[in-house]
Amino acid sequence: RTRVVRVGARFPGRRARGGGGAYRSSVAMTVLEDAELNVVDDRMALMAIQVSSLDEASTEQKRRAMEFAEATSVSFSYKKLSRVDYLAPFRDLTKLQLDNNALTKIEGLDHLVHLRWLDLSFNALTKMENLQSLVKLEDLSLYHNQIDTIEGLEACKDTLVSLSLGENKLKYLESFDPLRALTALRLANFAGNPVCDEEDYAPYVLTRTRELKYLDHRLVRREAVEKARDQYADELAELEAKEEEARVAKRKAAEKAARDARAREANLLGVAELFDDMLSKDPEFAKLRKLPSEKDGGVLIKGLPVFREAFERLLEEFTRAMEKQLAAKNEETNEWRAVLDGALAEKDAEARALMRRLETERKHAFRALENDEQTHEDPEDPEAEHAEEARAVTRAENKAKLKRVKAVIRTARAAARAERARTTSGADGEGEEGAAEDSSASESESESESESESDPEPEYDSDAGSESESEVDVHESTGRWLRRRGDETKEKLLAIELHCADFTADLIFEFDRNFSEIVDKSKQLIAGIFTEMRAHEDAYFAEMSEASTAMLEQFSTGKLDDVCDEDAKVVLADKDTFMNAVRAHHDFHVNMIDQREDALGSEERKRLDAVMAELRVWERERNRSRVEEIIGHWKRHNDLIAEVCGDDEDEDDEEDGAPREED
Repeated sequence: RTRVVRVGARFPGRRARGGGGAYRSSVAMTVLEDAELNVVDDRMALMAIQVSSLDEASTEQKRRAMEFAEATSVSFSYKKLSRVDYLAPFRDLTKLQLDNNALTKIEGLDHLVHLRWLDLSFNALTKMENLQSLVKLEDLSLYHNQIDTIEGLEACKDTLVSLSLGENKLKYLESFDPLRALTALRLANFAGNPVCDEEDYAPYVLTRTRELKYLDHRLVRREAVEKARDQYADELAELEAKEEEARVAKRKAAEKAARDARAREANLLGVAELFDDMLSKDPEFAKLRKLPSEKDGGVLIKGLPVFREAFERLLEEFTRAMEKQLAAKNEETNEWRAVLDGALAEKDAEARALMRRLETERKHAFRALENDEQTHEDPEDPEAEHAEEARAVTRAENKAKLKRVKAVIRTARAAARAERARTTSGADGEGEEGAAEDSSASESESESESESESDPEPEYDSDAGSESESEVDVHESTGRWLRRRGDETKEKLLAIELHCADFTADLIFEFDRNFSEIVDKSKQLIAGIFTEMRAHEDAYFAEMSEASTAMLEQFSTGKLDDVCDEDAKVVLADKDTFMNAVRAHHDFHVNMIDQREDALGSEERKRLDAVMAELRVWERERNRSRVEEIIGHWKRHNDLIAEVCGDDEDEDDEEDGAPREED
């Protein structure tokens, strides 16, 4: 069997002739042998990557050098694909060609959020689906499929510019109603669908699109648009009215969402709706409001408008007060964060200076060792008997090696001093103060250096049995000194971190105290405002109770017989039932006021606990991360020393092992 496939019919003949006249296209025809359907694999995915190059060899090379995640354009045209399930590696695609295959379902596109150009023409698709992630899609071709409904374009309604649905199964004019939501649509192709035979096809489409420029490869003229609008004036007016209602509803919903967000942030959620909720959710109010009104002789709910006015006044005052409390919380948080960040930044700078100094010493020590051209072989023959002369030579060489070790250490110290002087000298305007500090630091270093040089036996050789038997190695001694410097730096860094942990804990305690004071004031405001609400409710209930007694007297004397319907007469006929309903009406209001007060007070405490818990978790994580960083830096320092100077096999390592683990 063979299959005939059309090529290049996305939007064939995009270039207009005659200044925007009829579009024309040359459509190539290709005959493909039917064979087993394929799925995407590694090789196919690699070959699908589109790159620009001068020859095939360079194209292949560029493809192999490119990661799938870096590709922006791929083409799986003419691959006889039955499904697409290997697109996950292509995260940043902007162009995807899947035309001329055997796809029956749109799938596997959920991760392609950057896609702008999608070609699914010449497949066997029956439904527009799974396009909800294509929020940047501008060009969509579904030409020559079996689709009978336009749908699934909500995600790209504001970005889609070009839509090709020619040669499909669209049968009804109403199929084009979803086009009204595509605000950016400028080019559309529906030629070859059964609905195109309808006389009103073009006018209907023009009234369902906003600013369409080309329809079925022809320029849309203004006269045609105006004629179509006149033809469908009534339907279009109704459609535009519905759209306006939808826009108004959407705007109101957005405004309400914004108000709710502000109310939630200030802990005011549900307060503005409290009065209406008390009436709408009260089962007794529905019965009481049916009783005779004042003009008919009844005065039962006369105090309700007064209660509402008082509630709105209290609501306005409460809103201002809680928003002020929110501002106080934010100000306290920002000030606390500024103090903490400043203190941590100062200590971080001190820690970084220590680490830079250690790295400078290590770097220059390694460089001095590299420049040492003298040999380090042991001239002593261990098998020689009574080699006094060889021992004398060894002692002389040991002294020379000791001098080289000291020279290396002095070089590293001098380099560290110079590096520190350069980093701390600052701008030229610092003048004499900076110079004095540098001079003082240099003198201090010189004194410590001279003290170390005056020591006849350095630490790295103090454990030797005798000078004649000691074997001093430049690399070993330098490594020992660098390890000691690393230990000292680690201890200083841990001391800095301990200081940071202490003052951070103190600042958190202080923040907890100050923030709690603000929360306590908010809770007092909540209690005060709801106390006033209950007072107004009590006044409303007292007035209603008096009115209820008067209404019962009027009803008992028959004065209300002419103005009461059967439901009202049933309520007023039973005095106990009527008074219980009035009482239940009041109790319901009080319960709702109490519940809202409890909810707001609990929310204040809950938010405080959440803030403090988050801060304590943050501090634990910060401290743990910093300690791990210090230990890691210390271990890397020792590893580098081991690579250059060898492992330290001294007994001091065994003694230092336990404390290091404790650190």
